[in-house]
Amino acid sequence: MAGYRRQNTDGPNSEDKALDLFAEMMIEKLETISKDWKKPWFTEGSLQWPRNLSGREYNGMNALMLMLHCEKEGYTIPRFCTFDCVQRLNKPGKNGEELPRVSVLKGEKSFPVMLTTFTCIHKETKEKIKYDDYKNLSEDEKKEYNVYPKMQVFRVFNVAQTNLKEARPELWEKLEKENGRPFVHEGEMFSFEPVERMIRDNLWICPINVKHQDDAFYSISKNEITVPEKVQFKDGEAFYGTLFHEMGHSTGAEGVLNRFQPTSFGSKEYSDEELVAELCGALISQRYGMAKHIKEDSCPYLKSWLDNLKESPQYIKTVLMDVKKASSMITQKIDQIARDIEREKTENQERTETPKEKVYYASVAYLQMADDTNRLDALKDKGDYNGLLTLAKEYYDGNGMDEQYTYASPLQNRGDDLLIEDQHFAVVYNGSVGGTYDVMLKYTEQEVRDHIRRYGVDRASEDVKALAREMAAEQFAEMTRHKMPVFEMPNGDVLHVNYNRDRDSLDVGTMTNAGMTVKHHYPYDHNMTLDANLQGVNEQLNDLEEYREEQQEAEYGGGMRR
Repeated sequence: MAGYRRQNTDGPNSEDKALDLFAEMMIEKLETISKDWKKPWFTEGSLQWPRNLSGREYNGMNALMLMLHCEKEGYTIPRFCTFDCVQRLNKPGKNGEELPRVSVLKGEKSFPVMLTTFTCIHKETKEKIKYDDYKNLSEDEKKEYNVYPKMQVFRVFNVAQTNLKEARPELWEKLEKENGRPFVHEGEMFSFEPVERMIRDNLWICPINVKHQDDAFYSISKNEITVPEKVQFKDGEAFYGTLFHEMGHSTGAEGVLNRFQPTSFGSKEYSDEELVAELCGALISQRYGMAKHIKEDSCPYLKSWLDNLKESPQYIKTVLMDVKKASSMITQKIDQIARDIEREKTENQERTETPKEKVYYASVAYLQMADDTNRLDALKDKGDYNGLLTLAKEYYDGNGMDEQYTYASPLQNRGDDLLIEDQHFAVVYNGSVGGTYDVMLKYTEQEVRDHIRRYGVDRASEDVKALAREMAAEQFAEMTRHKMPVFEMPNGDVLHVNYNRDRDSLDVGTMTNAGMTVKHHYPYDHNMTLDANLQGVNEQLNDLEEYREEQQEAEYGGGMRR
């Protein structure tokens, strides 16, 4: 590469070699853009964000270099794997059968990725622990450890450098399908909902002002972003690309990533910050399927960027580390908003299309003896709620629902705390009465309805009785859609009947212009069907004196005696 000055060392380490390569690639990209600054950073519609074979995304620094690598080599699937990962694909199949071996193609060269690893050592005991375990410690416990970060270089291959397509055609086809780009109709003002919500609800680290004017900028003194309206841009992608650039600047604010130092326009520091924002905007645009062109205001810095890269590859390391932090901060926020939007849509769809069936909780074991509660207490104190649930299930004897102890909510007493539940069981703890555990079996509303039809509600809880009343009201309403229930009494009176849900009774009376005048109440028997209840009411009404058939007095004609 013309003008590039390599490090003058006797034996460059793996990190130095990687930085040399990254610098060469970035110089090549910047020289291409300097010849035609209207070209996008990445070929339009080319690639998604690079991932490893298991689907985990690479960080911003590695993602940038891997996308440049894909463009240069013509790789169409941005999936990468280490040599060890390739070997793990050669395990026997589900039934123990040998599968065609996956291997790296002969002569293919790996590409470096740089990952930070952390060594965690206890200050006194010198014991080492894993970084994942360290992250789970409390803040006070973390103070007892020294954490040493180390940049390490790993070598990866693109899937196109392997025989994966031939050896695992189904996996290859899956990877191809996953590498799609959202299609935007020509001339359409593309709208990216997570960012639109971020602007509307002021969810970014600083205000974003969208105004009808011509400048896009981040104000350090005011800590706010200003951009023109979307309609002032060529298309929606240009709007978001510009916004991502300014959001990249905003991450450098004091108290955030603290990149800004007192500097003047056109200085080296100012130029460096522009490169960070440009790469940040390009990366984020690419991640969400949008093309990003270099911001026109940044074009004057192209020569400065090239000079710095040719002078020292350490320059690219500093820039890429800043890009990594800034882009990660932005994408995490956008992804969080996207997840919130998706969750809201799912919840709305469930409410409108398939309402979630109500669940009832039936107590199957009430544990209050120390022999039972001590084991559960130990698991609760450790925070092992899954283990607690597993142990609690052992107390279920397999019997069916007891309607007397079946409720619409698992929390029935003051102090009840729902510790954990899964699809079938729940465990409620109450510490105010000596520490008791109520093991509850979950039933769907339909299952409780079936139980009511089969066994009635003589012993049922109030919640089950309330459901029984609801069932009776539904049945009565369904019947009235086809015919009005009336009784024609022997004396000719016509009586109307209605189900009174509050009283749980069948009310009988006569109809007037003001409605029904109730004269009789008959308790509804949930052990019988609606027809049987109506028949029973009819029989009782017929036994009442007031509705019996009136007897006609016999007329006797006596002959007149002469």
